[in-house]
Amino acid sequence: MKTSISSAPIFFLHALLLLTISLPSIQCDDLINQTSDPQMERALAYCAELHIPAIKYNLPQAIDASSKVQLAFASDGISDAAKEADACEKNFSGSMKSPLSDRNKLLHSLSDVAVAIVKLSLKG
Repeated sequence: MKTSISSAPIFFLHALLLLTISLPSIQCDDLINQTSDPQMERALAYCAELHIPAIKYNLPQAIDASSKVQLAFASDGISDAAKEADACEKNFSGSMKSPLSDRNKLLHSLSDVAVAIVKLSLKG
């Protein structure tokens, strides 16, 4: 696929979002089944509920919006996915360490880069 200078940011945005969606997923359900700690089980269940819309809806909608050059809408979807990763991480408290920290941090970082690409593209 040949890209022009003007379409290059959109190409990189799509690649970044596809990478984010295809991250090897730590299955919250598997982790829930492996723990005997009720507090950890609740925290993981909460994260599972947050990850579903981020990966199945927010990011695919952002890809669709960016392909239609609706970049502001794409930025909103990407930001929502980052917020959901942050909310998951904050749900773990005290001495309870999140087994999802690496994935949440990576999702947040990739989302930050994608939003920066969108903002640069909007500036033209």
